[in-house]
Amino acid sequence: MKIPSEWNRLLDRSTLPVLILDREFRFRYVNDAYLQTVQRTRAELIGEYVFDAFPETPERVEGVLDYWNRTLNGETTVLDALPFHVELDGKMEERFWEATQDPLYGDDGEIIGLIQRTQDITEQHKLEQRNEAIGFELSHRVKNVMAVVSSVARITGRNARDVPSFVKSFTARLNAMSRTNDLLAQRDWVGLSVRTLFEDELSPFKGGDNPAYTLSGDPVRLAIDATKDLSMVCHELATNAAKYGCLGKPGGHLRIGWMREGDTLVIDWQEQCAHTLPEFGEDGFGTRLFDMLPYAKVERRFTPTGLHLTIRMDGEKVFA
Repeated sequence: MKIPSEWNRLLDRSTLPVLILDREFRFRYVNDAYLQTVQRTRAELIGEYVFDAFPETPERVEGVLDYWNRTLNGETTVLDALPFHVELDGKMEERFWEATQDPLYGDDGEIIGLIQRTQDITEQHKLEQRNEAIGFELSHRVKNVMAVVSSVARITGRNARDVPSFVKSFTARLNAMSRTNDLLAQRDWVGLSVRTLFEDELSPFKGGDNPAYTLSGDPVRLAIDATKDLSMVCHELATNAAKYGCLGKPGGHLRIGWMREGDTLVIDWQEQCAHTLPEFGEDGFGTRLFDMLPYAKVERRFTPTGLHLTIRMDGEKVFA
């Protein structure tokens, strides 16, 4: 196959990689842009079968040859995000090309090969893959959130006296979930520290220089799901403490401490009330909530001066 000299001059000016293959898919022409992309010389390519010069798996070869044979039958074909292994700076690297193949006609009107022009879309392809992964993860999280919201609504409804009390309690719990999601988003979804969770939920009780609570514990960061679980537990406990316990009347104080013991986080919640507490049942929202959270196990002890809880969170997915 002889390539007209005017073609050489035209194609050599192209900034896009261009190659010409004969009907046996051997290199007959490559421009400078193509050589620069694959870091080869003309001497290494001209006359070589394309898959001898650039070995590929049988599956990929079969797919590409299907398109090229259609081109040899007169069809313009496009290979979108074609994976291609090239050696760059001494290392094999997978790049993705968008390649368009047009039939190449001889002087007698017969197809003598194909001309291919390519564009490196590796970064675009990787961005699309990342976006797909983000979309999948977002869909997964939305489904999880909807499942939790459904459970919270069902349990809240069982304990509500009437519609207004249901709306008030349900809205407060949704707002707590929303705050946690906002904090996670601000920190690029890497989970929150235990201290951050408690400080956020107990911020209304900070009280200037004399807060109604004390926090003590080592720096511990939780994974996303464990963050959400502990956030719901903390909101429920703080709400109950404000209604009935140590945060509801002057003189009360809440002490929260935590420590990590291997793969387990142990949290101690100790209320010290200035008033005597009434007896509580075991069938409220908190009990049902604790039962449905996979990463949090809660032990409760009711005393006349306040509620004492031990929260244990364990498992390989608890810590960030």
